[in-house]
Amino acid sequence: MSIINFQEVAVRLTASRLESYLQAADGEIEAAVRLYDWNANTAGALHEDLGRLEVIFRNTVDNALSAYGMAAGWPDVWYRQTRLFPGRHARRAREDIAAARQRATRGGRRAEVHGRVIAELNFGFWRYLCEPPYLTSLWVPAVASAFPLHPSARHPEQVRVDVADRMQRLHFLRNRIAHHEPIHRRDLSRDHGQLLELVGWMCSESRYWVAATSRTPEVIASRPEVAIGEEGR
Repeated sequence: MSIINFQEVAVRLTASRLESYLQAADGEIEAAVRLYDWNANTAGALHEDLGRLEVIFRNTVDNALSAYGMAAGWPDVWYRQTRLFPGRHARRAREDIAAARQRATRGGRRAEVHGRVIAELNFGFWRYLCEPPYLTSLWVPAVASAFPLHPSARHPEQVRVDVADRMQRLHFLRNRIAHHEPIHRRDLSRDHGQLLELVGWMCSESRYWVAATSRTPEVIASRPEVAIGEEGR
């Protein structure tokens, strides 16, 4: 069995990349690299959970907006309704939708399929639909109803506030994971709990599924014995 040269590994990872790990490990290189490995394993487990959340979230909100549009007699799909995305604040959403439609149709070379467009809208798009400017155009008439198990389900503004809070935190976490950044100083059990809570507001069975298939609690519990501190959102 080969012995790992942690000094050489640390050189390849670079001092700047290992800085937070070295601080947590009191400067011990082997402990820092092992914490780095744990960070990667935990990020992988959380990435799986975030992927499940993203698919559940986008399909749930899409269903709510599609039902709203059908009841209102819209002649086209909701994401083409400019009335839902008015003003300067919605410019990013309009751009995201245009880009998603381009990708889904390969630049117009194939027919536009609703489900493909929805799948092309990224996590950030759905996170920003939770912001205050969309309360009256989206949340009051349609989106709040997509979270029937929220404790304040009859109050769209409270539902929006709580969903936005979870989505902001999880979007930040997802971005750190995507860029291989340290997450070891976060309260990851809280992150995981809020992810499950958010899914549970939409569907109790989906929450059970995500919880039952998640590797996250086990990986979090395997954390090396080094210092823990909470980072920003």
